[in-house]
Amino acid sequence: MKMKKSVKIVLIVIVLLILVGCGVGGYYFFFKKEPAPETPIKEIEVTNTIDQFGYTLEDRDTDLFVEKFNELKELLNQEEYDVKEYISLISQLFVIDLFTIDNKMSRYDVGGLEYVYSGAVSSFQTVAENSIYKTVENNLDDSRTQQLPEVASVTISVLDETTFTMPDESVVNGYRVKLSWTYQENLGYDTNGSIILIPDGEKYGVVYFDSN
Repeated sequence: MKMKKSVKIVLIVIVLLILVGCGVGGYYFFFKKEPAPETPIKEIEVTNTIDQFGYTLEDRDTDLFVEKFNELKELLNQEEYDVKEYISLISQLFVIDLFTIDNKMSRYDVGGLEYVYSGAVSSFQTVAENSIYKTVENNLDDSRTQQLPEVASVTISVLDETTFTMPDESVVNGYRVKLSWTYQENLGYDTNGSIILIPDGEKYGVVYFDSN
């Protein structure tokens, strides 16, 4: 009799455990929500465009960038425009967007790519991600406290015609631009550099950049 009673108790415990297990499993299956995916709190919106050239203005861009972008759009709306003035403006926009890192979401959100020669965008982005953007922390949840640079001004000291040798050894005519720039706060980032721009379809693109 004692033997049978023991078996009966064990069976009751097993049944209760199964019922509890099913209840817990059912709760997790029907009621527990999956964690929400990590997405930026603030959406980045395009506020203006220069469609023919693929240039865009975003709501996160600085006042200096907006000023130069508007100058560029006004220039390109002319039936005939000064090519050197165009080169000057896209060189400044390139530097402003590349070295204004405070408004970027992560190390992979590299600025200035719209002004890079189309055949060099991928390699340029990789180099930037592993150099000046390497230590940039993610800001997907808008909680970053890291200090990052914002370009305050850009000055061009040289803008002249030059040539550039492509990987296939062909020589292309273009422009060489030397620039210097300042920041809202000096955090030790580059303050001058040289750019070479060459024809890229209907526009010009940065094919070489050396900061020093």
